[in-house]
Amino acid sequence: MIFTNLVQANLHTKILGQVIEYYTQLDSTNEEAWEMIDEGVKPGTVIITDRQLCGKGRNGTKWQSNADRSLTFSVVIQPNNLSGSMSGLFSLLSGVAIIRAFQDMHIDGGLKWPNDIMAKGKKLGGILCESRIQGKSIKWVVIGIGINVNEMADDFENDISHSATSLYLEVGDFIQRERLLAAILNHLEILLNELNENSESFDINKYWIPHCIHSNEQITFQDAGQVRQGLFTNLKKNGECVIEINGTTESFTGAVIKNMRGLDIID
Repeated sequence: MIFTNLVQANLHTKILGQVIEYYTQLDSTNEEAWEMIDEGVKPGTVIITDRQLCGKGRNGTKWQSNADRSLTFSVVIQPNNLSGSMSGLFSLLSGVAIIRAFQDMHIDGGLKWPNDIMAKGKKLGGILCESRIQGKSIKWVVIGIGINVNEMADDFENDISHSATSLYLEVGDFIQRERLLAAILNHLEILLNELNENSESFDINKYWIPHCIHSNEQITFQDAGQVRQGLFTNLKKNGECVIEINGTTESFTGAVIKNMRGLDIID
């Protein structure tokens, strides 16, 4: 189980994680977060479970959560008058917070656009952000995060065993999930504060690109059912990726990267 008092003992936040709701199992932490929002919830509330039964990733893909080994949680965010066009930044900043938390614990990791946490070409975790827009502003955001922490090799189902990894498999030691969660929340609050305070001039490239594992590399990606190739260059202000194709740059919101460095990538 997750000891919430141990998480909060390692927090340096003013908002995130001041309320933590723990469940032994849930269908989905994101779904639970939205129910709490509808009923009235304190911004910054964290919903965490030891076992998520119906986890999903981007584009509806299945997310496997291993009881007592994964770190599976959602964070309720109430932005400060942020334009709806900026909703894509929350997933990207969450990824940066996760990598910074890894660095605190001397763990190497990287980011694949827009929401994958990677290590040595394999998937460590993923992020699913959902937002509610009111007028032209973002009213609520739910950030869902799943990280493979203490899984053994045989914990992964056969269809993902070649493409998934865990922190334990990467560093050869068990990781305290409470400490990792606190570190992620600490870094995430700093990043979200910077976004709220400097939304007009905020440059996501400054934060995200240094951790990107395919920056300035040729990639194969799928967009609107079409497989294409190009050079991944950077990000637009709203988080869309910019890819150079035959000398012309195009921006994408729903592209799925399938291959980079000659390696096939499972989303």
